Order: sequence, then C-alpha cells, then structure tokens
Amino acid sequence: MEQVWQFAGSSKEGEPFEIRGVNVWEQGWQVSTGQEAHVHDPVYGQGFVFRVYTIQDGEEKVEFAAGELSNGVWGFFTRD
Repeated sequence: MEQVWQFAGSSKEGEPFEIRGVNVWEQGWQVSTGQEAHVHDPVYGQGFVFRVYTIQDGEEKVEFAAGELSNGVWGFFTRD
C-alpha cells in the first residue's frame, strides 16, 4: 500500500520553514534509503515524485519529502 503524504507547506529556497519545530533550511538533509514520495501540488494538482529526506536536530529526527514545485519554491510533505 502506498504511503499517503500530506502537504506541510512551501517556502522559497532558504526562507525559514519548520517541520515539527525544526527549520529545515538550517539542517543538513540526509537522503533516506532511496525512498520516494508520490505527491500532488495542493494548488494546481500536478503530480510529482519527490525524494524522502531526514534531518537531525539534537534528539529530534524529522522525515519529510521535498522538491521544487516551481522555480525556487519548495514543497514539503510529511507522512499521513
């Protein structure tokens, strides 16, 4: 069964954006074990396949899918 990914939000590259209290742009993204997320742009409905990443901020480990929705605008998704 395919994982369901929920839109967490979007930001311009480098602008502060938090998932579970962690600013994703301030952490090094680690690629998870080749996982991909099949997601849809919440505004236009266009489908994308984004890579799944993890970041570690102290004790907090955050997993998310991310990719460019348009030039310089990144979309972030978390598991349902």
